[in-house]
Amino acid sequence: MNKINRRDFAKYVLAASPQVLRVGAANDKDLLYFVDGYHGGVRGHMPAGAWRDIVNRLESTPEWKLCLDIEPASWVRLAEDDPEAFARIRDLLNASGSPERLEMVAGTFAQPYGWAMTGESNIRQLVRGLEVIRASFPGLAVDTYATQEPCWASCLPQILVSLGFKAAVLKDPSTAWGGYSTGIDAETFNWVGPDGTAIRTVPRYASEELLDTWRTEAQTGSRAFMEKCIEHGIAHPAGMCFQDLGWAARPNVEGDYIRFVTWREYMEAVAGKTTRNWRFGIEDIRCSLPWGEKTLQKIARQVRSAENRLIAAEKMACLAAVFGKQKFPADELQAAWDKTLWSQHHDCWITATTRTGRDAWAFQVAAETWDAEAACRAIIDRSLDRLSGNSNMTSADEERSFVHVFNTQAHDRQDIVEIELPTDMGTKALRVRDAAGNIVPSQFTITRKYLSDKSDRVRGGRGGVLGPGESIGAVRLLFQARVPATGRVVYDVEGLQNSAEAKRSGATAAALPDGSVVVETDLYRITFDAAHGGAVSSLFAKALNREFCMPGDRRFHEFRGYFIEQKEWQTSATSPATLEILEHGPVRVTIAIHGSVGSVPFRSLISIVQGQRRIEFSTQLRFAKDTWIGDPWEIKPAERMTGRRRSEYDDRFKLLALFPVRLQNQQVYKSAAYDVCRSENKNTFFQSWDTIKHNIIVNWVDLHDETNDVGFALLTDHTTSYAHGEDHPLSLVMGWGWDGGYWWGKCPLNGVQELRYAVIPHAGRWNEAGLWRESTEWSEPLPSRISLVPGKAAFAHLVRTETPGVYLTAALIRGRDLFLRFFNAESNRTNHVISLGIPCDSVELVELDCRRSPAVASTLSQENKARIVLQIPQFGLRTLRLSNAI
Repeated sequence: MNKINRRDFAKYVLAASPQVLRVGAANDKDLLYFVDGYHGGVRGHMPAGAWRDIVNRLESTPEWKLCLDIEPASWVRLAEDDPEAFARIRDLLNASGSPERLEMVAGTFAQPYGWAMTGESNIRQLVRGLEVIRASFPGLAVDTYATQEPCWASCLPQILVSLGFKAAVLKDPSTAWGGYSTGIDAETFNWVGPDGTAIRTVPRYASEELLDTWRTEAQTGSRAFMEKCIEHGIAHPAGMCFQDLGWAARPNVEGDYIRFVTWREYMEAVAGKTTRNWRFGIEDIRCSLPWGEKTLQKIARQVRSAENRLIAAEKMACLAAVFGKQKFPADELQAAWDKTLWSQHHDCWITATTRTGRDAWAFQVAAETWDAEAACRAIIDRSLDRLSGNSNMTSADEERSFVHVFNTQAHDRQDIVEIELPTDMGTKALRVRDAAGNIVPSQFTITRKYLSDKSDRVRGGRGGVLGPGESIGAVRLLFQARVPATGRVVYDVEGLQNSAEAKRSGATAAALPDGSVVVETDLYRITFDAAHGGAVSSLFAKALNREFCMPGDRRFHEFRGYFIEQKEWQTSATSPATLEILEHGPVRVTIAIHGSVGSVPFRSLISIVQGQRRIEFSTQLRFAKDTWIGDPWEIKPAERMTGRRRSEYDDRFKLLALFPVRLQNQQVYKSAAYDVCRSENKNTFFQSWDTIKHNIIVNWVDLHDETNDVGFALLTDHTTSYAHGEDHPLSLVMGWGWDGGYWWGKCPLNGVQELRYAVIPHAGRWNEAGLWRESTEWSEPLPSRISLVPGKAAFAHLVRTETPGVYLTAALIRGRDLFLRFFNAESNRTNHVISLGIPCDSVELVELDCRRSPAVASTLSQENKARIVLQIPQFGLRTLRLSNAI
């Protein structure tokens, strides 16, 4: 089915827009203040000559004013391709006097959906975008955050204020089918973020109608809209439209009641002051994409993987710079960040399947995130080599192997290390010892064998059993490591000539006569039911003395969806599955489930680690042909742009992984960028564009049984949606394929669909259970490196958070200064202690734009190492600068 392209969309909009400009009422009463402007740029749409047309029309239409939400890299390109137009825009932006004709707004690097990203990505989008803008326009003030599409995050107030912004706008007049914000009838209000920071904001009015599924009434600039706003108590109503670059250069509206303003002018000279506060939160961002669609799901996973890898690479590079005297790769990291920031462009998500070849949005995301991750891997590898001594092997002991394990978090960790390790001929088993000589629980899987003790021939192949005369050539070694905050430990790996060492206690797996499997660790006893598709029939949490599986006809980790061609619901639980024990413990047990849901085969790997609450899943679904799963609603051709009901909205029909749990009075909590909210929705279900409910899982969603004070969390490796209601268990969207309407067309499921997720049964609420910590540790595995050099048993920590619930979210170096950013996710305390393990000249608290904040109280020890008390409210951010720390 054909998709409507951007040119057709422009024709549709312009055909419905006035062509004649008449502005300026006789007095200030009954005026609609209209903010016209443009958005887009070199990645979205910036045809040659577009800017020259705009500045020419500005000169011939003195009443017209513009706000520019433009990809900052566009100015570099414009200065090269059309220096005359660039110079005229620069003069207009820098013109003295009032009121101004042009205002630069927003300032993000790539106009991203902030609600779909991590918190640090939201910061980097703005920091990098403003840096590029000011390179083209030195000294330019960018202090209003306003966008044409729903490019927000609930954590923005503190980020914007820290970057010097004075105002924000939540009108989003062109929703582009992505969504819109909750509205209130007020000229302005104080948008209060989760940490309590407030910024003066223009809302979408509650009385403002949603039109045509791609715009709101504010974009029309109609007299009726103005009159309705005034009736609802908005004395100075504002309309808005940021046109696409490339549309005909002319004002978007006309009328003798129209007065064009910039947002800065409106906020400073028109709108009344406000004392009204509103905690505009996660669920007030009512956005929806076709979650589960194969291309969108792949993009979301690629972007999240790059985000996680970048944070880890920066931290490892800081450790290598401080403790290994290695140059900090600032340019490489910035280039990797730029590629990742581009992949977060809203058009990468809302129009993921459009364009062709190398111009396709999905292709660009794949190329950019692959390049970014490759750069990060290289940076991490160099850092590990420097810190483990592999860059200087002169003192190596070739008879021994050492595994250097590093911690990129600012709190002590216990987690598993998984590493490939070659061994000498004759090795029958391995033993791991810590620095004190204690044996550490470990296990290994053989990946390569010597055929005989008298031959140097080898062969590949996995398996834990050696044949007669065979010995180990290489293994995948797994062991539990304890690593101090932002520090290192070294483990000694010893090859054994005898494989008869007694098996240590720990995680176990046992196959039952009917093909089912029982897994037992110190924390869990879990039964996988072969007769019902490998679903979990029992999940008993020992520490809580509680069974979590709910009896009934919907099973834990069952796959279920509505298959449209077959016109029926199909589930994995109606077909038997083959269960295979891949890892037997004692550190980790891994079960492979080979089953099918309808005609779609799947393979799920479930890993349970001794001492670890997190139960991890990795599922691969194989669609041999185009498969249609979802709400069978099909949009009429004439309603592809205007139809409000969409198949992708109702998650109940999608292919889901179900997690029915035995919890009463289930209260939902969910995370987003630097925020967590308690859901106000009774369920997540809706079918039309004008009734969107927030059903998005960015990192995790949690169910809390308020009666028994226990909970159950679901984590995911990418932004997607979840389903939940009083009569519907918590479920994760695995796939959707049907009619996506505008931009998407028909979207079949085909090929391989793969995703990772995890669950955590726990006591207490999400913050008491440390879910933010679990999520960050899952996102940043312990880096490790094999070395023949033992090195020191450990090095002093770089930084440590002594208050539980406060996390190191970023570390980077500029010049000789070290910058450390902290986020208080879980602590209700006000004062938090940060200890530094390195000397520096001074420590100061800085804003995100590096302006100095009020001084930080610190006590210096004799070694000039500081213990710092930071005041960080819950969900608050603080950034420290350590001068001359490198």
